Amino acid sequence: MDELTVLTFNLRGAYIPDGLNAWPNRADQVVDLLRREDPDLVGFQEAQQGNLDLLEEAFPEHGWERGPEYNNRVPFAWPAVRWNPDRLRKVEAGGFWLSTTPERHSGDWETNCIRSALWIRFQLLPDGPEFVHLNTHLDHISGKARLEGSKVILEKLSPFARLGLPLLLTGDFNAGPESDVHGLFREEGFADLFHATGGRDGPEVFTFHAFTGKRVPGEERIDWILSRPGKGWRWSARSHEILTDAKPPVYPSDHYPVRAVVRLGPESE
Repeated sequence: MDELTVLTFNLRGAYIPDGLNAWPNRADQVVDLLRREDPDLVGFQEAQQGNLDLLEEAFPEHGWERGPEYNNRVPFAWPAVRWNPDRLRKVEAGGFWLSTTPERHSGDWETNCIRSALWIRFQLLPDGPEFVHLNTHLDHISGKARLEGSKVILEKLSPFARLGLPLLLTGDFNAGPESDVHGLFREEGFADLFHATGGRDGPEVFTFHAFTGKRVPGEERIDWILSRPGKGWRWSARSHEILTDAKPPVYPSDHYPVRAVVRLGPESE
């Protein structure tokens, strides 16, 4: 089987006083959702120590990588990635911060919160192609920080692009599909898998819901899965879905996770 199930999922940090929707009250829903979906690859945002302690214990058979810590102070969060080691082999991994000094914990461009990104170079098992997955979380206040941070991401991915490796991005981009950020990635050859599977944005399409299950005024579809082909290999999206599973009034997170089923196959197919 050469299809991969990929999720992007903003977990909402474990140490935020969310009352009824505090992490201990919704953690079981997150575990149940992940077991039910059984994804091969997940990019988590806002993964704090309390989130990861529980999830790493619940899924010890999976591979985990945390990446560079972000937020301005303790408790930090990580742009963590989880993968199925029966489907994917980690070749190498690295990370950076979204700033003018990406090698250290720092922020710029009127950012409200220091942000980071994690990349992992995978091989598709048993003897398939390699690709690079990057997971990130852009600033929620400063549009300039979102755009400039995206430029840093593209710069850091450029060596892999020159090698001809296919690219896969997951993240909470805190921007809608008509934003400069989305346009920048499109210009650089990335496809939004929601659109690639025939999805059309509109007032009823959203991912952030603030623990209400309803669209927050002014909010759009801000959690994306993007792909870009490589030399001799291309992504095809089989399906894309915003997962609204919940047991109201408690929700797994204040964001709905997003799932895509993709295939990485020869360009000639």
